[in-house]
Amino acid sequence: MKILILGGTGGLGSDCRKVLGQEHEVICPGKEEVDVVSWDVVIEAFDTLSPDIVLNCVGLTDLETCEADPFALRKINVEGPRNLAQSSARFGCKIVHVSCGHVFDGRKAMPQPYFEDDAPNPLSAYGKSKLESETAVRGNSPNYIIVRTNWLYGMHGHNFVKTVLQHAVRGIAMPMRLPDDQFGAPTWSHRLALQIRELLNKDGRGSYHATAYGYCSPFELARHVLKKLKLKAPIEPCSLTALNGGTLQPVNCVLENRLSKKQGVNVMVDWEKDLDMFLEQFGDQLIEEAGQ
Repeated sequence: MKILILGGTGGLGSDCRKVLGQEHEVICPGKEEVDVVSWDVVIEAFDTLSPDIVLNCVGLTDLETCEADPFALRKINVEGPRNLAQSSARFGCKIVHVSCGHVFDGRKAMPQPYFEDDAPNPLSAYGKSKLESETAVRGNSPNYIIVRTNWLYGMHGHNFVKTVLQHAVRGIAMPMRLPDDQFGAPTWSHRLALQIRELLNKDGRGSYHATAYGYCSPFELARHVLKKLKLKAPIEPCSLTALNGGTLQPVNCVLENRLSKKQGVNVMVDWEKDLDMFLEQFGDQLIEEAGQ
């Protein structure tokens, strides 16, 4: 299959490029070549490249930026996916769109997870834009996969694990204040790329949750990373509401991969197993990069 990846230089996109490229022809144009917010550019790209699959890893994700710039947010997170979905329908290819657990309000009592068919109720502008993006994909393409995930980390792009290591390696004296009352499953972007490959190879259709098993708090995650790499850094627990009001983030970020399990295509594993494997493989490189 010929797969067109948009956002192929980001955290997830980079891993998808590597994983999917092992079995398929992968094309990863930069934003300057294919800007998803431009209808004409997207149509021309589909016409020229003739992909079988388009994988959308483009997205504005920083919560503060999303709240501050609603115009850019809508362009990138809603109009972009709509352009890709409409083009996919026109040229007869499948679209894979990456969404997230922020479409839910996180008010379910722990440890109850969110399932694919639970009613969305986003709290933030970011969450609302991701919900709108899902609606745009479903409403414009008959052949789609929506993958909701949470708490991604990996070797590429910015992520929480890298932030913790930078704090430790650079010897920052001020403690990192991290929530101990918010819960989710840290998910390795490489593992998510493997899941996307499996869904494509088995011709999956519909909306899937794809996160690691289990859950922890950001405070527990940071403590685990530091212990595994034998590093020390000042971290202290706090409530989610103590950080910027905490009103824009769901407390319960735990997703259940029910559909992929039901279809026998789930490849996700426990968060600690994957995180330990990630740190064993890339710990030295991560520490070196954190000090730069």
